[in-house]
Formats: sequence, structure tokens, C-alpha cells
Amino acid sequence: MYRVMIVEDEVNILSYMQKKLSKYEVFKVEAAFSSPDEALEAFEIIKPDVVFLDIEMPRTNGIDLAGKLLKKKDDVHIVFTTAYGQYAVQAFGVEAIDYLLKPISDEDILRVIKRLNKVDNMKHQKAEEFNANKPKELKMPISCFGKFQVLDKEIQVVKWPTKKAEELFAYFVMHKGEYISKWNLLELFWADMEEERGLHNLYNTVYRIKQTIKKLDFLMSIKKVNDGYILEAQEALSDLDKLNNLMSINNRMEHIEEAVELFFQYTTPLLGSRDYFWSISMQEHVARLYGKLCVELLSYYKEKNQYQEAEEVIRHYVLQHIEDESMMIRWLEMLKQWKGHEEKIIEFKTWFNKKLQEAELPGLY
Repeated sequence: MYRVMIVEDEVNILSYMQKKLSKYEVFKVEAAFSSPDEALEAFEIIKPDVVFLDIEMPRTNGIDLAGKLLKKKDDVHIVFTTAYGQYAVQAFGVEAIDYLLKPISDEDILRVIKRLNKVDNMKHQKAEEFNANKPKELKMPISCFGKFQVLDKEIQVVKWPTKKAEELFAYFVMHKGEYISKWNLLELFWADMEEERGLHNLYNTVYRIKQTIKKLDFLMSIKKVNDGYILEAQEALSDLDKLNNLMSINNRMEHIEEAVELFFQYTTPLLGSRDYFWSISMQEHVARLYGKLCVELLSYYKEKNQYQEAEEVIRHYVLQHIEDESMMIRWLEMLKQWKGHEEKIIEFKTWFNKKLQEAELPGLY
């Protein structure tokens, strides 16, 4: 939970912000001031984690006040609010978490929460890395969601000897634990070469991959099996592995924390800018798994009557898979049956149509 201070010289907006933020369990509004001088005086007593700060105030500019607050508590999170856009560059110059244009919406608040969580998770991770000096083992050295990236034991991005070596390793990662025929690899990666030369390139590339991952000291290996290979690893190597493992068990919602963390970790496209032609079927497979996880999380939160959590899930999903209108319709139908939230149907239908329009897709009717 974040301890919150609000500074806003217009009393009606100040009241609105108090009510708005109090709806979210993650926030505890400790104090609200219409006077920046009073806010500065009380700051060291309250010691908030987050300050929602208006920029245009009499006597003291909000950006100047933010600088004074940061001198008193350098880890305080600043969220600027304003009716004008010209202060954005200055605002982020004082390490603001976000910059919100009035009137402030639920979507704005949800974005702030995600950014706060992300920043704090990064701080926590860095603290763990510092305390452990150099971690001996990484739980997920390989990223597939939104990018293809391999980290070594020093948490540095691996530089591959060739683009072909990186692509072939990505293929092994996508098919971890599966037997892959060398003839299949030859057809996929060196189809334009005569067999002897293609096989030479395959053997050379596999050798280079093995040398690279050997230096990384991962608990993984590429085994030669008959006329092919298998990438073996005892534990999950990637975010994709974790998703596959989670979706292979029956009691997934008993692991709700892991499921939620993995859900919000997911971003598209799979493998990022590495748009390999052979990855299309895998993209479809992963999208189906992710959609299934989304449905289960929505149902879980509906059963628990946790609306805020469900809303964060559907918004994140739609931003990743704007083409999935069936999920939007499912959410609208769920809202019809969710007591106390029926009025949200129009709001979400408007938001869905806005996102569909931005993606140049037909709207919902």
C-alpha cells in the first residue's frame, strides 16, 4: 500500500482527487492540502510514498515544490497533475512517475499504479542483486514476450556470434525439450544451399551456440540425438516456459500470485522485432494460452468480487490483443451480471471502440 499526499489549490478538484484515489486499495490518502506551503511543512511528518501534485498553483510552482520534496525524501514518487500540456518536459525533469492531464480518469490511475509497481520492483531487484553481489543463477535468463533477449550470469545481454546463431537458438528455445531433426533445420534455415554445405553451416552454427551457452553457465544443454537435437533444461529458462508450465497444470488459480505476475509480464509481439517466419504458429499458440489465462483470471476475480483487479486484467489484455473482440464482449457480458458495476458497460464499450479505431479495426456494435 502506498501512503499518499495530494496537493491541489482548487478545493473541488482536491476533493475529487481524494475520492478518486480512495477507491483503490493500493492507495491510502494520508493528507490533502490546498496550500503548497502547508504541504511542505507537513511533508516530513507524513512522509508519503506518493505525492499527487498540481503544477499551476499560486506563490509556489508545483515543479519547484517537487524539487523541495525530493530533497527531503529522495525516494518519494511524484505524480504531476495539470490542465495544460506545456509543462511535461519540465515535469519529467524532476523524476516524475507520471504526468496526468485533467480531468483524471481511472485509466490514468491504473497506469500510475503499474508504473509505481514497476519502479518499486526494479528497486527491489537491484537491492537483491547488490546484497547478493553477483547472483549465481538466474531464474529466467531468456525473455520471449515483447522481445527476444538472453542474459548471462552477470545480467548482461548476450551478444551472439552471428544472427543465424541467435535465430537458431531462438528456435531451440521455442521447442525446448522436443526432438528436432537436422533435416527439418536444414529445410528451415539453409533451404537455398546444397545439402553438404547446408549441413556444414548447421553443424558450425550449433557448435557456436554450444560455446556461447557454455560460457553463460546455465543449467541447459543442446544434446545430439540420432539425426537431430534436443535443448534440455531442468527448470524454466524463459517467460514462455513459465507460461507453458502454468497452463499445463489443472489448479492454476491456486497459484494466483504467479499467474498474475506472469499475466502482466506478457507483452506482444512474441520475440519482439525478431520476426522469424517460423514463429507464426508459436505466436498463435501463445496467444491462445494467454487468452485462456485471461478468462480464468477474470472469472477468479468475479467470484472474489475484486473488480479493480479484473479491470486491470482486461485493460492489459486488450492492449496486447486488440484484435480479440470476443474477449471484449465476454467482459461486457460479465459486467451485466456484476452487481454495482453495470454502469461500466458504456465506459468500456467506448474505450474498446477507441482502441479499435486507433488500430484501424471495426468497432463494436
